[in-house]
Amino acid sequence: LSLRELTMLSEAKNDITRARYDLAYVKEVYLLQVAGAYYDVLLAKKGLDIARSNLERLEKYRDAANARLKVGEITKTVVLRAESELSGARSDLVKSENALTLARVALARVVGIEGGFTLQEEPPRQAGSETLPELKEIAYSERADLKSLEYQMKIAKQEISFARGAYWPDLALAGVFQRTDQEPETLTLNSESSYGAVSLNFPFFEGGLRRAEVQEAKIREHQSVLRYDDQKKTVNIEVEAAYLDLMTQKETLRYLEDHVAFARDNFRGVSRQFEMGLASSIDVIDANNLLVSSERQVASAVYSYQLAILAVEGATGTLLKEVGKKANR
Repeated sequence: LSLRELTMLSEAKNDITRARYDLAYVKEVYLLQVAGAYYDVLLAKKGLDIARSNLERLEKYRDAANARLKVGEITKTVVLRAESELSGARSDLVKSENALTLARVALARVVGIEGGFTLQEEPPRQAGSETLPELKEIAYSERADLKSLEYQMKIAKQEISFARGAYWPDLALAGVFQRTDQEPETLTLNSESSYGAVSLNFPFFEGGLRRAEVQEAKIREHQSVLRYDDQKKTVNIEVEAAYLDLMTQKETLRYLEDHVAFARDNFRGVSRQFEMGLASSIDVIDANNLLVSSERQVASAVYSYQLAILAVEGATGTLLKEVGKKANR
C-alpha cells in the first residue's frame, strides 16, 4: 500500500545515473594519466634533441681547442678538458635515448598500444581567461564526482521513504482459474473452477525493527550530505591549486624563454671569443652548461604549462567535454 516498489524503481534509475557520473569521473582521471605520459614522451624527445645539440657544440669546441693547440695558443690540458666534457655529453646522450625509450614504453602501457607508434605534437594551447571564482562555479556545476554525490543524496532520501513504507500493511490479491480434462469423465468432475483471495498483512509486533531501519536510513542520508559538503570543499581546493599552478607555469615559462635566449647569445659570443683567444676554456664550458640547463628548463616548463591547462580542465570537470569536442572535429 505504500508503493515501495515504485520508490525502489526510482532509486534504481538514480543509481544508474550516479554510476554514469562515476564512469565519467574515472575517464577524466584516466585522460589526465594519458596526457601526463604523452608529455613525458615529448619531454624525453626534447631532452634527446638537447643532448644531441650539446654533443655537436662540444665537438666543435674540441676541434677549436685542437686547432689552437697546434699553433701553441693553449696547453694540452684545455684539449683534455674538452675531451672530458665531450665524453660526458656522449654519456648524457645515451641516458636521454634510454629515457625516451622508457617514456614510450610507459605511454604504450597506459594507452594500450602494441607495436611501434609515432606521436604528433599539437600546437601549444593558451589558458582561458576565466578567473578563479568563475572556475570554481564551473567546477560546482560540471564536476562528475559532485553530480554523483548529488544523486547519492537523492538515493539516500528515497531510502528513508522506502524504510517508512514498511509501516504500511501489505495487500495481496490473488486470482486462480483452473480447468481439468479427464477421460473418461465422472459425474463429480468439476472441469472448470475459479476463485480469488484478498489478504491484508500487518505485523503488530516487530521489536522496533522498522523504527531502527528508518533511523539508519536517516543517518545514511546525513552522511551523504556530509560527504557532498566535504567533496565540495575538496573541489574548491583542487581548482585553486590547479589555477595557481597554471599561473606559476605561465610566468615561469615566460621568464625561462628569455633566459634561454640570453644563454644562446652568451654561448655564441663566448665561443667566438675562445676561437680568437679572448676567452678561456672554463668560460666556454660554463656558457655551454648554462645553455643546456636553460634549454632543459624551458622544455620542461613548456610541457608543464600544457599539462597545467589540462589539470585545470580536469579540476573543473570540463576535460571530457573538451576531448569530445576535439574528437568530433
